[in-house]
Amino acid sequence: MRIITGGKMNKWFQPLFLFSFNCWRCVIPAVTLTFSLPSNAAESLYTETGNKALNEAKTDTNLNPYITSANPYTTSVNQASLTAVAETDEDAEDDSDLEDWLNETQDSISDSIHDYSTAFDHYLSKKDGEEPMENRSYLKIRFKPRYSHREYFDGDASVRLKLDLPHTEKNWKLIFDTDPDDFDRLEDKQRGISNGDSSNGAIGGFRAQGRNLGNWKTNLDLGLKIKLPLDPFTRAEIWRVDQVSDNWTTRIKQELFYYHSKGPGSLTSLNFYFASPTDPTTILKLSTSAQFLDDDDNWEFVNQAEIFDRINESNLMQYSLGVSADSRPNYSITNSWVSMSWKHRLYKDWLYLAVTPELNFQDEFDYKLNPGIMMELELFFTTIGGIDRLSRKIPTPD
Repeated sequence: MRIITGGKMNKWFQPLFLFSFNCWRCVIPAVTLTFSLPSNAAESLYTETGNKALNEAKTDTNLNPYITSANPYTTSVNQASLTAVAETDEDAEDDSDLEDWLNETQDSISDSIHDYSTAFDHYLSKKDGEEPMENRSYLKIRFKPRYSHREYFDGDASVRLKLDLPHTEKNWKLIFDTDPDDFDRLEDKQRGISNGDSSNGAIGGFRAQGRNLGNWKTNLDLGLKIKLPLDPFTRAEIWRVDQVSDNWTTRIKQELFYYHSKGPGSLTSLNFYFASPTDPTTILKLSTSAQFLDDDDNWEFVNQAEIFDRINESNLMQYSLGVSADSRPNYSITNSWVSMSWKHRLYKDWLYLAVTPELNFQDEFDYKLNPGIMMELELFFTTIGGIDRLSRKIPTPD
């Protein structure tokens, strides 16, 4: 990572600047003397002074040979300039050390995840003589501080680990999540907001991923909430994608989940995607979704419009406008919001930053304006290179 510090000159321009500056400082006294004295006196004084300065420079190794003792101010300037060069070199060395440390940290964590998952996969299901398969395990760490004018500050962090087992017959995965969102509010899920409730507890289990049922694809999770008493859970997802025209694509998804401690839940979503063939970097997404949680006997509804604009390789803008509603105690609007998110690649393909200013109009505050801002720092560790976490693509039918 190269950090540019304001006020410090680029190392390529410093030698040229110093040489030019010192040359001008040597010429200026000579020009002044020429205009102050008669021509013969000036020539004699200039020659005498120059010879004397040259002899002193030869005997004194601390003096720059291009600067004479007739110009002591230039000597001090040159020494200060040399000090600036040394400081720039030190800054460059510090930047290099930081970059090396970041690379070593990322490689060490990614290699550890890959080695553990590969060893476990080979132990469970790899047959003798079978060729190794690509392992797509990853670790994702997120920090999400959020502040709003009426709700103040809320900090949250989450860790999500997926260990790939490519040699298993049904392509099972090992999953671990410190912040499961099954029983979060639907609005928080759709907006990517964590509720910061640490009482949810982490979950761990197995996932059978990517089984096909005609044009439908499925995922099936089985596991435990890692919290005493242990809480078994199961989760099933089924979805399909259809291209309805050259520019429009739809995706319908149904999710069912059950926790022994809280009972069943259901989430249904329908998404519409639009992108012009001439500008695939800008995507419009219209979504409508509904969620039912048995433990509070409530239906939640969310309608949202989003625009994803990929500005360049390192920056993505996301604009959102939405409304949410509850069915209990009476059907009512719970929030309306507008937000704008800037997502930036901080370093290579594993360190990202997102900043999201937002305006909310919530029923709990009598629909008064509630401005806020959310930040997110994401670290993504995997040995699979070239994964673009800023990429937003329209799903395609299989």
